[in-house]
Amino acid sequence: MAYPAGGAPQYAQQPQASFGQGPYAQQSHPSYGQPNLYTPHAPPPQAPQQAVDPFMQGIATNMLRQSGENYLQRGQAFMQSKMGFLSGNVMHYYFNISSEFVRNKLLMLLAPYLKQWNYTRVAEQIAGGHKYLPPRQDVNAPDLYIPFMAMCTCCILSSVSMAIHGRFTPDTMYATVSSLAAAWFAHWAVLKVMLYMLGIPSAIPFLEVLAYAGYPFVPVCVASIVSMLAGGWAYHVAWFYGSLCMAVFMVRTMKRIIFHEARQYSINSTRHNYLLLLVALFQFPYVSYLGVRA
Repeated sequence: MAYPAGGAPQYAQQPQASFGQGPYAQQSHPSYGQPNLYTPHAPPPQAPQQAVDPFMQGIATNMLRQSGENYLQRGQAFMQSKMGFLSGNVMHYYFNISSEFVRNKLLMLLAPYLKQWNYTRVAEQIAGGHKYLPPRQDVNAPDLYIPFMAMCTCCILSSVSMAIHGRFTPDTMYATVSSLAAAWFAHWAVLKVMLYMLGIPSAIPFLEVLAYAGYPFVPVCVASIVSMLAGGWAYHVAWFYGSLCMAVFMVRTMKRIIFHEARQYSINSTRHNYLLLLVALFQFPYVSYLGVRA
């Protein structure tokens, strides 16, 4: 076989397919060490949102705000009409006291028969203020400081007495507070019933009646101290004297209220005398019950 000149056989050179061409051009083989890129799917199409008119949105907001303000005002007016006697201004009036007032009031409760007490409250001359002067300026004005402090003192004395005899437990303190509070409310109810039977149920406010009903805690404290210091017979003497003092105090206080209201209402004098006698007699079992519970 003859070879061309040059001596070596020569073959026909085929054209080599470059990368990216040929039948396998679409197949790419990623090299090692390179990240595999991932294209997330496109989100599904959403429904077109309707545009909100700013003018209508402002009107709706104002209506909701006005409705809420009106509802809040009605709620405040309702609570003020029902619980107005517990407002800060009213409570401040019954706790507006001084050390001199406390000394004179305690002397008045423990010796109400002295002639220096007239039981007549001084009217206030300031327009828009309370009807009478506060306790700081008038010893005849009722207050809530002395009743509350006297009730707390009764509870403490009761706990001390039980601890001395080895009978004190936390449950006894709870029972003492509950019993004294219930007795205080019962005395308040008795005074309100008396005023209702006289035809003057609104002669004095709720807190004033509550103050008068809580003053018997003072002689109970004295009787408890005497009992711990001197024994049982001294307690009975202190109980009788304290009950008598409270009977005099309550009768004179109620008479002042009745005589003041008699100028505006026609009150049967015979009826109110019997009612005052019942209030005076009620003080003896009431103070005795407080002494037992305390």
